[in-house]
Amino acid sequence: MRDRDRIRSALESAGFAGDFLDTERPGHAADLAEESGKRGADVVVAIGGDGTVNETVNGLMRLPEAKRPAFGLIPDGTGNDYGFALGLRPGDLADASRALAEGKTRVLDVGEVNGCFFANSVGLGFDGAVAEAASKVRYLKGFPAYLWSVVTVLKDWANFELTLTADGRVLEGNAFLAAVANGPRSGGGFLLAPAARPDDGLFDVCRLGDLGKLEALRHLPKALDGSHVGLPWVTILRARKVILASDRPLTAHVDGNLVFSAGHPDPLVFRMHPHALRVIGNWKEDGAQGRN
Repeated sequence: MRDRDRIRSALESAGFAGDFLDTERPGHAADLAEESGKRGADVVVAIGGDGTVNETVNGLMRLPEAKRPAFGLIPDGTGNDYGFALGLRPGDLADASRALAEGKTRVLDVGEVNGCFFANSVGLGFDGAVAEAASKVRYLKGFPAYLWSVVTVLKDWANFELTLTADGRVLEGNAFLAAVANGPRSGGGFLLAPAARPDDGLFDVCRLGDLGKLEALRHLPKALDGSHVGLPWVTILRARKVILASDRPLTAHVDGNLVFSAGHPDPLVFRMHPHALRVIGNWKEDGAQGRN
């Protein structure tokens, strides 16, 4: 684990102590989280980005609710979008350590897609392709990596035919992307679903319609502050059950983890698990997350 000594020092200075467990393979964080819960851990902390969050949450969700430890996070990855929802700033070890030591929890929702759990968001289409491209960037991190990938993918991007079903309502037509969100931010800084709340029991679904490349260059920056909402080719829906079916296999991301050949021939089927996980965050007194 990189920066182990610095992270341990920050945690100890804040009064939070625990055992460090290193992951050795894909999926190992899920196994470690599940095993920690079975051994009686009160809190399981993920140190990493959204992919590590995803694995850890999957491990915790394997446990019965009564034996499920609280989830904590030190954001140290590429996107850190779930950390944003928790009011945590990447790189600020002191702040994250202090939040863990204070131990203030809220009970948040967890999504499920085709049998796998997710904490923050799933994207199909353009944002899935961007996540794939960003995973190959070696000399950039965080939002710059995603921004570079947006430009790279856009050059050859072709929209797809999407059938979106949200609590029985069906929308069909060409689409640029579809995102199913539990938290407001994805892609390392894009507020595709700016009003999404991780504790309201509903997914926020953002569908960008048949957007051309020049329109994308002009309007995608509006997703950085959520001002894309209200544009004629943007649809925002809220639902408990969502189905995304595409006319061709696409790359999707699940909390930043890549899923290939998604949406076709088998659709992505989403299900909400409301108030499923106790999560430690930098919460304000009124219950909202802290500001990054």
